[in-house]
Amino acid sequence: MKRILLLLTLVLLISVPALSQLNKYARPGDFQLGMRTTTSLFGHDNVTGLGYGGQFRVQILKNLNTEWFSDWISMDLNGAGKRENAHIGWSLMFYPYTKGKLMPYIAAGHCFDYARVTPLSTVFEDRNGDVVERWSSAVQGGLGTHFFLSDRFNISVSAKYMLHLGKHLEYELTQTADGYYVDTHNHNDDTGRTLEGHLLLTASLNYRIFCLSKKNWRTND
Repeated sequence: MKRILLLLTLVLLISVPALSQLNKYARPGDFQLGMRTTTSLFGHDNVTGLGYGGQFRVQILKNLNTEWFSDWISMDLNGAGKRENAHIGWSLMFYPYTKGKLMPYIAAGHCFDYARVTPLSTVFEDRNGDVVERWSSAVQGGLGTHFFLSDRFNISVSAKYMLHLGKHLEYELTQTADGYYVDTHNHNDDTGRTLEGHLLLTASLNYRIFCLSKKNWRTND
C-alpha cells in the first residue's frame, strides 16, 4: 500500500509541471478578432438562412474562453417575403483539453435577437401586408472546435441550438395552389405557442492580436 501511495505521489509531482505549461495556441489573456459566416436551419418556416458577422474573444482561463459576437442573417421565405435576424450576444467555451492544434469545446451563452419579416406576396389583394418585427432574448448551447493554422490564426466551426425566449413574430407562411404567401394579419394571440428555436452552423477565421497577460506575452511570443 505504501509503495502504491509513493508511486502515485511521484506521478503527481511529475505531471504537475507538465499540466501547468501553457499551450501557445490557447493562453489566458489572449485577445482574438474574427469574421464569421452563419447558416440557420430548422427555424419557424423550415427554410435556410445565410448570414455574416464578427466576434472577438478574450480567454480568461487555460480551459475557459469567452466569445462576444454579432450576426445578421437573411432568409428567403420561398419568394413570398424575407425574414431578417440580428444576433448580439456572448458565449462561454470550455476546452476539455488544450493540447495540440485541434481543440474541441463545449459552448453555452445568451444573446439578444431582433427579427423582422417583410411580406412580398400575400393572400390579400388590397395590400401587401404589414411588416412585423420584435426584440427578444435567446439562450444557446452546442459543440465546436478550433483548428490552429499557426499560433495566431485559427479556423473555428460550431453547431449550436438557439432557443428564443419571449414574444414570437406573428405571421404564417402558407402554400396554396397559386404559390406561397405570407400572412401577417390576425395573428395576435400567443396562446398555445411553443418556444421558437433553430440550429446555427458557424464557421469563422480568427486572429490573435495580442495577449493581455504580460507574463504569457514575454514567455510565448
